[in-house]
Amino acid sequence: MKFFTADYFEKKFRILYSKLLFKEGLKETAKEVRRELGLPPEGFKNESELAIFLMGKMANEEIELLNMMVFVNDYSAKNELPYNDENIEKFKEAYYNEYLPNTKPEEILMGAVSAFGKDLIDHNNMLTMYPFPKSNKYFSSLFPITLKFIRKFWGLDLLDEHIMGHLAEKYLFLGEYGVNQYIKSKIACTNCRYIGVNHFSPNRNNMEGQDTGPYSKGYIFNKETVKQLSLHFNSVFLIIKPYATKEEVLNYVEDNWDSLKKHVIEKNTFYKQYGVHPSKIKESDFERNRLIYELNKLSKKDLLKRYKGERDLSLKNIYKETIIAAILKEEYNASISPEAVKKAAARFDKTSRIKMLPKDIRDI
Repeated sequence: MKFFTADYFEKKFRILYSKLLFKEGLKETAKEVRRELGLPPEGFKNESELAIFLMGKMANEEIELLNMMVFVNDYSAKNELPYNDENIEKFKEAYYNEYLPNTKPEEILMGAVSAFGKDLIDHNNMLTMYPFPKSNKYFSSLFPITLKFIRKFWGLDLLDEHIMGHLAEKYLFLGEYGVNQYIKSKIACTNCRYIGVNHFSPNRNNMEGQDTGPYSKGYIFNKETVKQLSLHFNSVFLIIKPYATKEEVLNYVEDNWDSLKKHVIEKNTFYKQYGVHPSKIKESDFERNRLIYELNKLSKKDLLKRYKGERDLSLKNIYKETIIAAILKEEYNASISPEAVKKAAARFDKTSRIKMLPKDIRDI
């Protein structure tokens, strides 16, 4: 069985990010949104700077609540004590009688900045969906504005909307640093590094009818869970019972891959409108087409300046794609026909444009 390394997944995430970054108007729109939100033109340098900026938007009581949340999480982890109604008095006593009297204000502030920053850079939860105080006007504007930015540039050709949402958001608030940190933490997590593959295991918090018990007619998914799973209408669910073995699951996928693949791709024919398929994230194709696209944007005069060969390519009947093909052969030892150059440039230009949602939904 083939095993995929962290480097393999990093390349995939980098390609998806490059495809997003080359969407027409993304960089300019990002700067406009940053200006609207009062962010630096290129985003913050790191999560600590972002945390300090956001804390500057908080009222004193909101800062106090943040400090308390940081303490609760830390105290709960250190003492293996869940924060619930039964233990709430223990947390209050420890916070007010031990932590606050014995901790310097600057240490409390540094602890809050550090913990808050880590939450903001998390690879599972969107930073604009952090449980900010709802009464704060600035925080209440973050998610709607960011979501509008994400939706403007996400398309089916960018595949997983969750990944794209994180990449766009991290780029918006933290620039290249945010994207790099997201990809780094994403590929370090074996649950999260696989593009297009994940798992879901419901617990009692996902269910209604808990008073009636399992296997009763009322023990069904609650509205929040239905909404969560409905986002994956274009997916195939693999249901694994507790008594199945690892070997059986692997064999099941191996034996039934043809039908699984058919269900994944052919049941949702709207993906075909954009030529989306599992092998679409290819580093070689993307980089080659991007290079050709960049060369094709140059004028014939500029291309002739770059070409150092002996052929006379300045004649009127010689077009740009012929010069580009000669440059590619000369500089990269890549043999590509002028016709292939023309198609590659057009293909990349197509991927850079913002795409609308599909019209053909059929079997969904």
